[in-house]
Amino acid sequence: MEHVDKLIVREATEEDFTQIHPLIIKRTEEFGLPTSHVPNIKKLVEDYSSKPPKFYCLVCEIDTRIVGYLIYSFGYCVYVGRYINMSELYALATLRKEVQLQLFTKIINISLEMGCFQLEWVSSKNDLEFHEFSVETGATVIPEEDGYHRYQLDAKKVQSD
Repeated sequence: MEHVDKLIVREATEEDFTQIHPLIIKRTEEFGLPTSHVPNIKKLVEDYSSKPPKFYCLVCEIDTRIVGYLIYSFGYCVYVGRYINMSELYALATLRKEVQLQLFTKIINISLEMGCFQLEWVSSKNDLEFHEFSVETGATVIPEEDGYHRYQLDAKKVQSD
């Protein structure tokens, strides 16, 4: 097993998408979804680099090898103001818990720095490992009928814990 003390979390660069794209494909295959719908590297870079960006991305790496990523965007709700929507959090299975925790900690810090006090994400009801991780973070689980759970987390609450 690789040394988790060497994990580095940072904002993705355009060049990183050559490593991120295969991870997105792998994740898509794990869910049994068609990979033909996954944007190619050029489209990912175009959307990431647009002004304003269509999405933001964090990566977790060991010795320049990307082992996980987190894709997020900003939303707005009249009840809570600006919030962060995590659309994807993925890590290689061999380092999953450590990488998820590092990426999640970073998004909490970004949330607080940006004044976004709520995080939201959706996950398949079949992804029990990620469901367990989400519950451990203190997220509120909002069951959905169509095979998914929606999660909400008050970032200020995490900060005070």
